[in-house]
Amino acid sequence: MKHPLLAVTAVVAALLVGVGALGPWAAAVTGSVLVAAVALGWPQLLGAPARRSLTTVLLVSGLAATWAVALWPVPEAGDPRRSFGGSLIEPVAICLALGTVAAFLVQLFRGHGRPQRLESTAGTVAGVVVVCAVAGWTAVARHDAGALTLSLAVSLALAALAGLTRLSWPWDALLAVLLAGVAPLALAVVLPGLYLPAAVTAGVLGALGAVLAGRTAPDGGRGRPS
Repeated sequence: MKHPLLAVTAVVAALLVGVGALGPWAAAVTGSVLVAAVALGWPQLLGAPARRSLTTVLLVSGLAATWAVALWPVPEAGDPRRSFGGSLIEPVAICLALGTVAAFLVQLFRGHGRPQRLESTAGTVAGVVVVCAVAGWTAVARHDAGALTLSLAVSLALAALAGLTRLSWPWDALLAVLLAGVAPLALAVVLPGLYLPAAVTAGVLGALGAVLAGRTAPDGGRGRPS
């Protein structure tokens, strides 16, 4: 079964990730665009009743995490503070915690007896995790891992294109994983700073994620109800 919508989405995401290879500020701007897209679409996907509140929680949490990582001071190597407080993951954890609290507060303010309170809370918390994870691209860019970011973008694009082939399951999935794993080997020729074990692992995991999304999508990734 083909998944054109998922494939096109993955290609667009790969292009945006590639822009992030230009540096941390480009990654932060790109991440902000992705956060805004998820914040607007996530409540629609869930069919949540309080969509404006959910969008606000996701947008604020994601943007806060992305720009906190972009601006967070990192102690120099050898500084004792580097072991705690110097990690770029720390601001993400803070924003994740605050976003989770905000998700519960939204439901409290909605009042007793409102429909789908449990589903909305669980969906909002899951969305907060997704938008805060976007900050990881900025963290990668700050660690001068532009080659790794670009390699992952190419792997994702190739895996997505494999989903548009006429191959049937599981051959299309195997092709996606194979292309995503081989791409870093070819890029190593023009990207001497690319660390192959990390690039291959990231590419394969990204392809597996795309395949899993395609297999579990209720509409088969076609962009319309079954």
